[in-house]
Formats: sequence, C-alpha cells, structure tokens
Amino acid sequence: MTAVIAIGVLAMAFMAGCSSDDSGDSSSDTTAADGGGVTVPTDTGTPVAVEAGDISETEQYLTPVPESVAAGPTTFTLTNAGNREHEMVVLQTDTPYDQLEVNSEGKVSEDDSLGEVPETPEGESGSVTLDLEAGAYVLVCNIADHYEQGMRAAFTVTG
Repeated sequence: MTAVIAIGVLAMAFMAGCSSDDSGDSSSDTTAADGGGVTVPTDTGTPVAVEAGDISETEQYLTPVPESVAAGPTTFTLTNAGNREHEMVVLQTDTPYDQLEVNSEGKVSEDDSLGEVPETPEGESGSVTLDLEAGAYVLVCNIADHYEQGMRAAFTVTG
C-alpha cells in the first residue's frame, strides 16, 4: 500500500513539473509555487534582492539591492522580514519615488505597473521576472497605507 501511495505522489509531482505556460508573455513573470508557500522564478534575469520590513506599526521599509541594473530580464526576489503581509509592485514612472499620489484607500495607482510579487506572508519570499527597458522605476508595497509608511524605493534601469 505504501508503494502505491509513493507512486501516486511521484506521478502528481511529475505532472505538476511538466505543466507549461504558452502565453508567450516575456514582459512579466510566470512564477511557480514550490508547495511550501515560496514562489520560485521560472525565468532567470539579473537578480535584485528586495527586503520588506517593519520598523514600527507606522514606519516600514522596502530596500532593493542593487538599486540599478542594466536593461533586460530582471528577477526581483522579495523577502518579507516584517511582521505582517507585504507585496512589491514595479511601476515605470518619472515621478520621484516619494511623490506618487496616494488615493483615499491609502494606495498609489497601479496604472504604470509592469508586474508584482503578490502579497507575501511574514517570513516568506516571492519572485517576479520582468523584461525591463532603460528608465526610472519605483518599487512599492501597495497594501493600504504601506506606501505612505515608507514602503517605496527608487529603482533605475540603464541602457
């Protein structure tokens, strides 16, 4: 009986690993969960480590390393070192990172969004790979009030 269960588990794992996304959209990430709640990129790109965290109940941070990369595929890996859920949205804009307009819900517009790492629980990580052109970008956590509490960072892509 144990052998039958083991074969079934292996078959399910094999089938999950063979699935594909034929959307052909290389401008945004296709990520795959590894089953443990961590998101693993399916594409590779210049790595950017982004840490999200909380200094207090009203002060937070979002820190990318490096803050600038060359144009092309870029893999952002968000690590939530905070004590609540965070996300990271990549916006292409010439507006300074700390001057985006905030709406009545405590969020900024995502009209200029190129992609994001969705809501990530504390202690977990997620990734997104985007094909970025040269220009100015802003990284934000767009959960209500998080942008205003410091979860924003300038990011530059060079030609």
